[in-house]
Amino acid sequence: MFKKNPNININNISYSINGKFLLNRTSLDISGNGITVVLGANGAGKTIFLKLLSGLINSDNGKIKTHSNDFSFGNSAMVFQEPIILRRSVLSNILFVIEKIQPHQKIMASELMDTLGLSGKDNQNAQTLSAGEKQRLSLARALITQPKILLLDEPTANIEPTSTIYIENVLRRKSSSGTKIFFVTHDINQAKRLANDIIYLENGQVMEYTKGSIFFKKPTTLSAQKYLSGIISDI
Repeated sequence: MFKKNPNININNISYSINGKFLLNRTSLDISGNGITVVLGANGAGKTIFLKLLSGLINSDNGKIKTHSNDFSFGNSAMVFQEPIILRRSVLSNILFVIEKIQPHQKIMASELMDTLGLSGKDNQNAQTLSAGEKQRLSLARALITQPKILLLDEPTANIEPTSTIYIENVLRRKSSSGTKIFFVTHDINQAKRLANDIIYLENGQVMEYTKGSIFFKKPTTLSAQKYLSGIISDI
């Protein structure tokens, strides 16, 4: 199991609704570096896992903690599959999450817009953007808060390739500069491009946690082997 620089400790967390466990007795030591890609079939527990990490929901039991003073779950941001866009300009959408806007944050917003291919759209109504541009805007809004932990739930599932390229490039850069990233995707090729390590979930349980280079060459569980082969398991 991959445990280099284990900055994040997940100890026996579970999450259930009406007695049904969506995540069950999960324990992991996760590297605080790089991009962790979360894989698994629909209903495996991927989104629940991200929401627990982000603090959007609380686990039934167990604990999640970090081992670094400057690396806390209070300093995280999440990007969802469907972007939430406010009825205001592109720039105002980005700066909306900042309580007291400082001059350097306006500069940062402009830099983020340029990096994500939104340059020159400051005053455009954000509702008129394309689907891919809206998702890039959502990412910019998350990054303006300078999170230590960035969580993304299938952010490129319904957008065009150009936007996917923009997003992947930015994520690599942010990861290299110290942001810990969790990324859910169903796109195996995308996972191969981005993953430093892989968490593979099935039926609310972690089946594998290992380096991406190992997982894609030789997954240890039969369910992961079937998943990578595109085989649909029997019900």
